[in-house]
Amino acid sequence: MALSDVLAADVEAAAAGAGGVAVPFDVTDEAAVERGFAAAQERLGGLDVVVANAGILRMGAVADQDPSDFRAVIDVNLVGMFLCLRAAARIFREQERGVILATASQAGLHGYPDLGAYCASKFGVIALVETLAKELGPHGIRVVTLKTGGVPETLPDTFAGKDEIADGIQKATLLNRAATLADVGNVAAFVASDQARTITATEVNISCGALMD
Repeated sequence: MALSDVLAADVEAAAAGAGGVAVPFDVTDEAAVERGFAAAQERLGGLDVVVANAGILRMGAVADQDPSDFRAVIDVNLVGMFLCLRAAARIFREQERGVILATASQAGLHGYPDLGAYCASKFGVIALVETLAKELGPHGIRVVTLKTGGVPETLPDTFAGKDEIADGIQKATLLNRAATLADVGNVAAFVASDQARTITATEVNISCGALMD
């Protein structure tokens, strides 16, 4: 297993704790992405599954948001996703096998106030995955979107209103609970496995039935 993040020290620690290898790079840097994928392929002796998960959030109403904040979100969440998916696609197309999972969001299907940039990026991810799945299907490669709702565990302890947000996420679901990181990981592992070999070009919803329309 190889882990990557722009924060080199953090990903080194995470990889060490998980028994994997760290390959830090910035997803917005095309050359760095290519080097990172090549390094991961070499250090692991090949790639079977790629999970593209990089993302940032910059809140602001469309009428008021600074274009630099909008561009930053699109650059990481959509352009960075494209660069990672492209790198994975080239490796897997040559192998004639592989699974690509890309993280999107409920915000990839609906717009929400103050989340225009984030929603635009996640709408784009869903379209990109569907397109790539159709391109790679003839090569035996599956491409799937993991569409999460809110996962309170991902909110920093210093995040203002964390408890209120977590409570709101829970109440806005059919199951009256929020998904955990373990839930997301379990579903990702299933979708990446041969047990899910019929699943491609679609979104798998991991939101406990989020009611955020």
